[in-house]
Amino acid sequence: MADIYPHDLAETSLAVLRRRAETAGLPLNDYLRHELVALARRRNSMDTVVEFLDEQGWRVDPTVDTGALALIQVYDLPTDVVAVWCRRAYAAKLPIETYVRQELTASARRATVEDALTELAAVQAVNPDLDIDMAAVADAVRYARAW
Repeated sequence: MADIYPHDLAETSLAVLRRRAETAGLPLNDYLRHELVALARRRNSMDTVVEFLDEQGWRVDPTVDTGALALIQVYDLPTDVVAVWCRRAYAAKLPIETYVRQELTASARRATVEDALTELAAVQAVNPDLDIDMAAVADAVRYARAW
């Protein structure tokens, strides 16, 4: 069976995803399921490629291979979500497990305001003598992200 399991991700990406899962109060696999569904339902640049291939008459039908089966079995994804992942992977000319792994890694690299606050809270928990104004940090991060 194809490998689309959390332990197959780079440790740095996995650490971010674990932290997000913990912050959300979810087990890692449940968080990843949520993330995979959200990423599939959010339009990305590969959707334009899929549409172009469709318009040109290329068959971009989802292929249910071992990678697709792994997505269904490991993450219990809805069939429409699996179809999106399969079509995007096909258009990218990648095995689905490679494509999904890349997308999860990219998602982990897109830091959020919550990521920054969670990391600072973890630092503060280790060193309670640190006086961090979390509201000010949140405002500063939001301000910087607006640029």
